[in-house]
Amino acid sequence: MSKGFLVSVLTAITLMFAWNVSAQQKATGDARKDLLKHEKVLDKDLKKKALKEARKEAKRLKKEGFKTPVGKLPLDKQLESAWEKQAELDMEGNPYWYVASSRIIGGNQSAALVQATNAAKIDIAGQIQTKVTQLIEDKTANDDMGQEEAASLKSMVATSKSIISGTLGRTVPLVEVYRTLPNKNVEVMVTIGCTAQMANETAIKAIRKALADKSEELAKELDKLGY
Repeated sequence: MSKGFLVSVLTAITLMFAWNVSAQQKATGDARKDLLKHEKVLDKDLKKKALKEARKEAKRLKKEGFKTPVGKLPLDKQLESAWEKQAELDMEGNPYWYVASSRIIGGNQSAALVQATNAAKIDIAGQIQTKVTQLIEDKTANDDMGQEEAASLKSMVATSKSIISGTLGRTVPLVEVYRTLPNKNVEVMVTIGCTAQMANETAIKAIRKALADKSEELAKELDKLGY
């Protein structure tokens, strides 16, 4: 084997190794960027404002006669946690959580709790609808999606609240308080939350599954949203 041939082989191996390392580093870097994009941050000023608002709301609810069920955190602490979550952002400045509240009057505490929780889930489903529609509009504005396809997708999303609501299995209970009214009915107020990234991903997958039965091409367009 000639010396020149050996040098050429070694050079090729070195270049191939360098290219593989570079590709791995880029892949790792891209994955880390995507991960960091969904990290949460809480600005000190936002936290301070959130805690102030939570304490004001706690005083108001106590004055209205609301109290916490046995085993739950004190009303003040529940509200502080809920308000803090509403102030948390991801690294791109978007809300990290979807948060919704609902107040329902029922014949008993358990029934009112179930109804209030379901109403809050429907509220969050509406927020997710708005976010997914915004993502479609952004893709259209950047010429990553055609106007006709975008219109069809937005129409599908607009009728998918029940589909989206059905995907919200892992909501976090943030606030649960109740009061007994003079007529012995019970009013329950709940606040629930779920991480925006997880909710968006799950909702888009559910919408895609429903859409695929009608148009696989439109389902592929939905994949462009990047979740």
